[in-house]
Amino acid sequence: MPISRRAPKLVIFDCDGVLVDSEPTFNRVLHAYLLSTGASLSLVECHGLFVGKSRHDVERYVSERGLRLPAKWPHDFYDRVLEALGKEVQPIPGAREAVTLISSAGIPLCVASNGLLAKMRVTLERSGLLPWFEGNMFSAYDVGASKPAPDVFLHAAEMNGVAPEDCVVVEDSMSGFEAASNAAMTCFAYLPKTALNPENVFGARRLTDMADLPKLLGL
Repeated sequence: MPISRRAPKLVIFDCDGVLVDSEPTFNRVLHAYLLSTGASLSLVECHGLFVGKSRHDVERYVSERGLRLPAKWPHDFYDRVLEALGKEVQPIPGAREAVTLISSAGIPLCVASNGLLAKMRVTLERSGLLPWFEGNMFSAYDVGASKPAPDVFLHAAEMNGVAPEDCVVVEDSMSGFEAASNAAMTCFAYLPKTALNPENVFGARRLTDMADLPKLLGL
């Protein structure tokens, strides 16, 4: 059933794990990078700790364990990430169909992510989704607070001239679900059957197939 009889005025997508299947690649590169600092964690643990998080969470993790990152680690790390993503990232199944139908209905789309704009551009371009989001992408780095703070969602809504209550957010992480809740926005929790079950979805409605999103929006 649709969430309401009234379609949203803006659909805000997270990027990684919602539009593009970039998280396995990102996690693999991050895991290798952390091991090089002397950290001891598995690939699965790395994913659980850092999915949906920012570089500041990585820095906090390393610092709490008495380890050190190179002074210019963000640049070095993101160079490695972007190189890998530019070669192998693919769209989330059903994402292309969903954004095509939503856009055809005249509903604006945007991306609001904890990631860097450069990373969004590489992954969306590689996956063929960039034309739907060109010029309407927002990074938490540019608003000074990462999710679960609501700032990047509120900024995206403001830049599109839409009130928070008229927005729908599509997310895949607990920090994203919480950010949408903090922004007082309706949220879909994209959790395919293979996904780990989060501890809390903060009132978000579960979505297991991205291709079903337009129908759930009442389109």
